[in-house]
Amino acid sequence: MQTLLANILLALVWGAAGFWLRRNTKLTVVEVSALLALTAGLVLPGLFASGGLFALTCTAVSYAAMCSLERCCSYKEILTISALCAVIIYAGQGILVGIGGRLGTSAAVAVLLYSGGKSLLRGAKAQG
Repeated sequence: MQTLLANILLALVWGAAGFWLRRNTKLTVVEVSALLALTAGLVLPGLFASGGLFALTCTAVSYAAMCSLERCCSYKEILTISALCAVIIYAGQGILVGIGGRLGTSAAVAVLLYSGGKSLLRGAKAQG
């Protein structure tokens, strides 16, 4: 349970950093993602016993942070997406190991789950 909570906490930090970098620097979304993924891969494995998992999660979060500003336009939204991404990576850490595209797919699923939930809530409010 501690690993899951630490995973979520780091995902929140990485997601907020990605959102801030996108809005406050001249870096492209790809450059922001690359910077976050590189930092995660170089720093986290040496700092924590579960650093490899944390690096995977933060890399996936860096991919999720590349979503359009129309889809994710606030810190609340990127933090929700980041937490979803952390849970997906944690829950699926033994699935499809060694298969390419797992991190990007996890990031896409997190963004789509958030966007779908947001659309459903918006539709329910419009009807009610």
